[in-house]
Amino acid sequence: MKARSRTTLGSTGVWKGISSRTPALNVITRMLGNFENKITPEILSGIKRSGMTFHEVITLASIIQGEAPDEENMYKVSAVYQNRLNNPGEYPLLQADPTQKYANEQILADLGDEGKLKAAAYDTYQGKGLPPGPINNPGIAAIRAAIFPSTEMEGYYYFCSDLKTREFFYAKTLEEHNRNLVKAHLR
Repeated sequence: MKARSRTTLGSTGVWKGISSRTPALNVITRMLGNFENKITPEILSGIKRSGMTFHEVITLASIIQGEAPDEENMYKVSAVYQNRLNNPGEYPLLQADPTQKYANEQILADLGDEGKLKAAAYDTYQGKGLPPGPINNPGIAAIRAAIFPSTEMEGYYYFCSDLKTREFFYAKTLEEHNRNLVKAHLR
């Protein structure tokens, strides 16, 4: 059950009628039912066509969910990550900030030194490709973005965002990305 615990789409409607006295099994059953209702045949077909496994899609969607605040940027961020994943010779590391945050604030905070190996596997600044599992509970928009990335982003390998305005900047080259970091007030 633990592997699925971060893939339950706990949307607002799921919680109606749930109280602190509701048995945990009832809560889990409701959340899993909600998840299964949201995963339509179109999404399952898209996963099959994507070349990724269901688990990989949910893992990528969780990173997208942690990175992008709106649907438009979710699709663009998905394309950038997939461009990097599809070019491992040049971009062996995904370098997704939400995975680093998860590794440090969740795994290391909970397990300390004993969690260093696990944290390194989830931190995409250290480990190659996708982490071993989801880092959060992605919504349906992030799942759709993972399956159907923007087609406008061919050749884009970098992005950053202004932490105050949440404006995103996309780049094809490291040089352009470095200029975007200045625009986004990150340097």
